[in-house]
Amino acid sequence: MRKRWSWLAVSVFLGGTANAATILDRVVQIEIRSDGSVLERERLRVRMDDDGDFSNWSHYAIELDENRELESLSASVLRPDGKVENVARRALDTHEIAGAGALHSSTKYRSVSFPNAPVGSILSLDYEVKERPYFPAGAVSLGWPSSPTESLRVEVKGGGAGWRWRLDGSLPGVEAKETAGGVQVTGRSLPRLSPPDLAPSSASSGAILRYAWGDTAGWEKVGMWYEGLTAQVPRGTEPVRAKARELTAGVAGRREKLEALLAFARKQVRYVAVEVGIGGYRPHTPQEVLERRWGDCKDKAFLLVDLLREVGIEAWPVLILAGGNSRVDREFPSPNQFNHVIVAVSADDLGLKETDPVSGGYLFIDPTQPLGALSWLSPSTQDQEALVIRGGRGELVRTPIRQESEGRRFSVDVSLSPDGEATGEARLELLGMAGWAYLDLLQTRRPEEIDRIVLESLGSLLPGVKLDEPKLAAHDSGVPSATLTAKLRLVLPQAYEPGSVPQFPVPSFTDMPAPGVLDGRELPVVADPFSTQVTWSVTLPQDGCPPASGQEQTVENDLGSFRQSFKLDGRKLVLERRSELRRRWIEPAAFPALKEISLAEHRASKRRLRVECK
Repeated sequence: MRKRWSWLAVSVFLGGTANAATILDRVVQIEIRSDGSVLERERLRVRMDDDGDFSNWSHYAIELDENRELESLSASVLRPDGKVENVARRALDTHEIAGAGALHSSTKYRSVSFPNAPVGSILSLDYEVKERPYFPAGAVSLGWPSSPTESLRVEVKGGGAGWRWRLDGSLPGVEAKETAGGVQVTGRSLPRLSPPDLAPSSASSGAILRYAWGDTAGWEKVGMWYEGLTAQVPRGTEPVRAKARELTAGVAGRREKLEALLAFARKQVRYVAVEVGIGGYRPHTPQEVLERRWGDCKDKAFLLVDLLREVGIEAWPVLILAGGNSRVDREFPSPNQFNHVIVAVSADDLGLKETDPVSGGYLFIDPTQPLGALSWLSPSTQDQEALVIRGGRGELVRTPIRQESEGRRFSVDVSLSPDGEATGEARLELLGMAGWAYLDLLQTRRPEEIDRIVLESLGSLLPGVKLDEPKLAAHDSGVPSATLTAKLRLVLPQAYEPGSVPQFPVPSFTDMPAPGVLDGRELPVVADPFSTQVTWSVTLPQDGCPPASGQEQTVENDLGSFRQSFKLDGRKLVLERRSELRRRWIEPAAFPALKEISLAEHRASKRRLRVECK
């Protein structure tokens, strides 16, 4: 399912990202017509302020599709000496662009190539696009990444029955005013947007004007719209039902049947996107997908739903936004905010585990994931608003976070000789997306390349330590996982002094957002939930001294935790650190809790370990 950014005249800069240039004037006019079509007009005037501006603005592109047609287009350059050069027809071109894995897409871009313009020149662009939207809604991004705007005016009119709008986010200098069946947004001296690290993707726009019309208000109505759109797709045909029976023959339990059908949809049906017009939303028939053994996310989801229903497992398609630093605006229902389709299964009588991705009475599974079992949901679809299409309506449910499925476990176990030589083994266990990456390595790289990558990965955690005999083992059961191991050897600068802590590089993960990221911040922090553990174990030549007091530490709150323990067991010194972040989207109100954990983790990684000898 293609994400339909209905922002007016979605544009891309083929030459780079806009930087430093000033938008002198931007006018957006949207006319909603009685026949359901929408006429979009935009006028843009941009001044080149620095030498690098032209290379970033020299190519401008307008998104088109089967339902978006270019009505008119003109462009020109006003040079500092007052001369105007119009953009010639030969400088206008059309590009077909398909995303990764897409066999064909009807999306096209009409590009404008401006003639060379020195500093002080003004680029002008005027165009009209006529659209017949599949759903009566749209949005306009008000800010502009990295460029200030001196004057902005956005006008939407003709909304009629069911008209509604919402300003999502904030942007200094912007004002909105309700009109009859429309809205006017104006702005003066809008700042250059340069979001801080770990900011939501929407921060590059500052604010978004969302609008809609017609009898589509509410998430239930969005579900009704999608149910109606897919009602024409033939379902439950005998070839699909027969395949479900074949795949589950001799399989007793409901969970086991679900696992078998999910494995088929993931591994035997190849992901290829075919997005032509309304095909960005409507799937092909499950029977067609089964016969050709390929399809996009919605194709695979609808096929899996039909397979499951044949064996008595209730399942439904789900619209969801796949993206780690993006979030659906819950207050403004619209399918335009989704870009992916997965499956929700009734969680009843499945023998589910606590770590399975269950929320709101549903088990969420993604048939486009090529690896893993039903216990693993990709991080990009965790903690997202999911619209379950059930019973002719839509039900909005937040998917769960399963940070333990994205875990890292690093352990170093060495023995120390009296002369200061340390030998032992380093072991790194990776789960989830990281495990997936190493599974891919085993399938695509030569053995000598794999050995090099394993040594580099472990070496980055143990600088100065000699590593050899690398090994990689990876598994695709449950959550994708990989285990990297290597033998290690290190000669310390001096012989071991009885009772001391060996001056061995103590590995540490510092995955929490740095405390400084929170200082003076107003935007939410978006971070990847995780669970990590580091264990450092050294067997001493003789009994050692106990660790000094005050090195045990536990910090825990609603966001996550950090724990450190340091103990002596006979001749073995053991340091263990555990970190966990249980939330992805962190609002400013929760910054004190985040800072508490982050400070504990970062400070512990910098402090030297101490022992006390009597």
